[in-house]
Amino acid sequence: MDAELVTAAKPGEHLDLYHIGRSVLVFYYGAKALATQDFDIVWMRESALEDQVAKLFGKGTARAREIGLYLDRVPQALPPLPQWFRKRCCCVPGHWRVLRLWELEPHDLAATKLRSFRPKDRQDVQFLCDAGLLRPETLRASLESAFAWTAAKDGDEDRDRAFANLATVIDYLEGRSMTL
Repeated sequence: MDAELVTAAKPGEHLDLYHIGRSVLVFYYGAKALATQDFDIVWMRESALEDQVAKLFGKGTARAREIGLYLDRVPQALPPLPQWFRKRCCCVPGHWRVLRLWELEPHDLAATKLRSFRPKDRQDVQFLCDAGLLRPETLRASLESAFAWTAAKDGDEDRDRAFANLATVIDYLEGRSMTL
């Protein structure tokens, strides 16, 4: 990706990509048993470089078929993401000239999966739990930050579902349940 962007970038211009989703577990945590076909990034804003990389490596493109993985831009509000998640991200080392790849902190990554909590999301969160990367109180803080503008009394179905799923994860982390 970086090589493709070098000619499109202005001198000194960079593209920050915030990597989320299952591919984070595969690439950084060795979760080889968890297969994925996409490389999810947070869609931060409209930018010429981000549009260019999406055109080159998005779903159905020749480059994506060639490498067997496509780039998928996920809107910030969709997972939803905890506030200030960028401050907790780690920069992924690499010899890139234009790209800067960022990995979400494990609690923030897990929080993005609690609203939907589909079977794959459950597997991903269980992987993070089993790897010893999640603590109940920190996960709760991440999720609360993701829903900072609503409270339990507001009747937000997405928030209510996410917090019910959090309770399931905490039960698992604290040994009260054997599965997610």
